[in-house]
Amino acid sequence: MYLINKHNNVNILTLIFFFVFGCDKPNDVEDFYEESICIKESLIQINNYCCLLDSVNNQLFTTINPEELGQFSAVIRYPSGYYVKIKDNFINNGQSYDFGSINIGEMIPVKIIKNDTISLDYSLIFTTLSTISISASSDILDDPKILSEIIINDVGYNTAYKTFAGIELRGGTAQTFPKKSYDLELWADTTESDTRNESLFGLRNDDDWHLDAMFVDLSRTRNILGMDTWSSFGRSDHTSIEHYAKLGQRGHTVELIMNNHYAGVYSMNEQIDRKQLKLDKENGILYKTLSWSNEIRYLGIDSEPEVSLHWNGYDLKFPEFASIENWDPIYNLVHLVAYSDDNTFLDSIESMIDIDNAIDYWLFINAIQANDNSGKNMFIFRYEEGHRLCYLPWDLDLTFGNKNSPYTVDDPDDLILTNNLFDRLFDLNVNNYKEKVNLRWNELYGNNLKNDIIYRLTLEMEKIITSGASLRDNNRWGIDTDYNEKLEYITEWIETRLSFFDNYINQNF
Repeated sequence: MYLINKHNNVNILTLIFFFVFGCDKPNDVEDFYEESICIKESLIQINNYCCLLDSVNNQLFTTINPEELGQFSAVIRYPSGYYVKIKDNFINNGQSYDFGSINIGEMIPVKIIKNDTISLDYSLIFTTLSTISISASSDILDDPKILSEIIINDVGYNTAYKTFAGIELRGGTAQTFPKKSYDLELWADTTESDTRNESLFGLRNDDDWHLDAMFVDLSRTRNILGMDTWSSFGRSDHTSIEHYAKLGQRGHTVELIMNNHYAGVYSMNEQIDRKQLKLDKENGILYKTLSWSNEIRYLGIDSEPEVSLHWNGYDLKFPEFASIENWDPIYNLVHLVAYSDDNTFLDSIESMIDIDNAIDYWLFINAIQANDNSGKNMFIFRYEEGHRLCYLPWDLDLTFGNKNSPYTVDDPDDLILTNNLFDRLFDLNVNNYKEKVNLRWNELYGNNLKNDIIYRLTLEMEKIITSGASLRDNNRWGIDTDYNEKLEYITEWIETRLSFFDNYINQNF
């Protein structure tokens, strides 16, 4: 096995920490220890988790299950030739050590001695979040992907594992931020000749993943919260056929160590692609919107599509080959909305888009005031030929009153988000569109939508606060976010916004 480490000359504990067993492997202790690559790579193992090194601050991070905080005893394993002291107590290899009560944020002194000659001092930190360490072979760029090795402590499955991956920077504006986001493609080995599917954190089984830095969102919760909210009620006309289709992405909050330096709170997210949506492999279509062009806003067509994967603010994500015909569904829709007379629009629009899905999307972006999602940051898809186009959101950091951006309008008592498509649906009242909007909203609002959103928010925020990650992320990036204050602010914002929007719907629809 090939190890990549940029700090081999700095520390004997250059840390790639892995386990070779999967989540479904029987819990055989002897086999577990025998096969542990963690041990083979001169690393400390605490129960089923590895310690991940921040060599900049001489800290070791490991995961602990929240239910063990009150009284924690753990088996300590380390390689032969090493000795370990915890709080001045020498620990025999394979010995159970009683940590007592774990105080989140406490730095527990650990001394590592090798061959009776080299002694290194660390602070051991427990977190109740899953932890990830990534070691990259060279500088990470926008393109191409470069080789990295990843170690994951998965708190949900009480296990740890290792994989290779190609890694690159993601995002446009996001690449200018000090805290970077990354795209990952899991590889079977050190070459990119074959990919590897893994079900990370109980999410989908796949090779493509997104590590979201959530830099613009100081609460580190909005994208997951928004996606969970959308997934709770978003509809499309193909889910009755594809029961396992997911109309958004799911994510899992983690703490990341990047090249042996603590990088803070991240979200490991699924990708939105053909597989996620279960689109037909032969005739499915998937577009992504990237900018505020006239075509994106359904105001007009500045130029005709060409044989390309790009057209005036749209990217073709599936199929992954250029063809004029692949642009027909969205081109015809834009042309209809921008140029047709009222009668033609009334006669044709329901054959082109799933109206129920469009209603859900409009209600969603307005309920959470998704400033950046009424044109830009959308996916538009068609299940197969004969099905209509549907919408789903992407990149929901500028939502729920996020004031940390020049593009955000923080006004829960105002601002209705729209575009020319939604305006024409409303103005012409297509097939009782207004009544359908009213009925759908009152169905959602009457089924505790507000309380459900606040509950999800509270769970996500409390995970970050109680793990101690909120303070560590603040320290790493030189910010002073009060997470309890953020929780209170977003909660109040949700209550104000949904009350306003409820009144707006019932007065205008």
